[in-house]
Amino acid sequence: MNKGLYNTDCSQGNKKGYTVTILDGCHRIGRHTALLLKQCPHITELRLYDQDSSICCVAEDLSHIDTKTKVKSFCGLSVLKNAVMDSDLVITLGGCKMKCNESVPQLFERNVDSVRAATLHCIEFCPKTIFCIAKPPIEAFVPLASEEYKRAGVYDHRKIIGVSSMACMRSNYFIGLISGQNVAEIRCPVVGGLSKNCLVACVSQSRPEGVHPQHHKLIQDSIIISEDEVLKAYGDRSAPCLASALAISRFVNSQLKAMTGETNCVDCAFVKQTGHIGQFLPYMTSIVRLGRHGIMSSHMPNINGYEAHCLKKAALFIKEYIKLGEEFVKGEQKTIKAIKETAPKKVKCN
Repeated sequence: MNKGLYNTDCSQGNKKGYTVTILDGCHRIGRHTALLLKQCPHITELRLYDQDSSICCVAEDLSHIDTKTKVKSFCGLSVLKNAVMDSDLVITLGGCKMKCNESVPQLFERNVDSVRAATLHCIEFCPKTIFCIAKPPIEAFVPLASEEYKRAGVYDHRKIIGVSSMACMRSNYFIGLISGQNVAEIRCPVVGGLSKNCLVACVSQSRPEGVHPQHHKLIQDSIIISEDEVLKAYGDRSAPCLASALAISRFVNSQLKAMTGETNCVDCAFVKQTGHIGQFLPYMTSIVRLGRHGIMSSHMPNINGYEAHCLKKAALFIKEYIKLGEEFVKGEQKTIKAIKETAPKKVKCN
């Protein structure tokens, strides 16, 4: 059950063990996500990749946890292909904001090389894997990855997913805080994106009902500034990672359940849109139903006038970020061979 949105009791499907790869596993979010996924009963092999040699230590530490999941580490760009090869699900994460004033273009510039390297390796060595992107800005990186897959002739929009579960988690929290409801029982869908100027919490569609309309703007504003507030609290000592790791692991668990055949696994994610929604925005966060091959279906919740106004404003930013990702691919011809020429030598893990 994915607490991130709806309280659904998925029916048991055929059990199978899956291989999951975490890219940038040395990042704080990566380590905590790995700790949570080590306990997932659907995973038989958990692969951790990073260019930092301490990834070997992280894997060794996790391997001592007494669950059936086997942990393997991969260090250095030259072995990235081994980390993703034949993996059922690959997730790239980390790279989150370090300062309140860090802009989306700055985040893109800092993270684009690692996301593109991951994308190219998935295309060549595991084109049918479900590729989850949790590295910001997902509003640019999902289109970037999609364009690369299209160029390689292996594009399947169901398998490229921007993880935006953190927005749902924050929405649930602030609705509970402001309305006085039990936050553990709240499910609020989010549309738009994940960056603060892109996300729109559909408070009018939250369950259970009971949020007064006069609180909708307060809740939306609280969600938008929440990441910066945590950054301010940490100061220069660290960056937020705990809640993000839990949100990511919940989404991965939900996707793995869907892959076993469970039929009612629902969440919110930043994905390719089709139909009339696709005419409004080609990519955006919406409610998704997960299936064996990734996204089974997506749809927009009903939204009120205030939420529609917020979404129209968010769409202006989302379109710019989509353009940022797509144009990077069109203007950048760097291949895996070119990437490997600058790769450091691999580090052997015991």
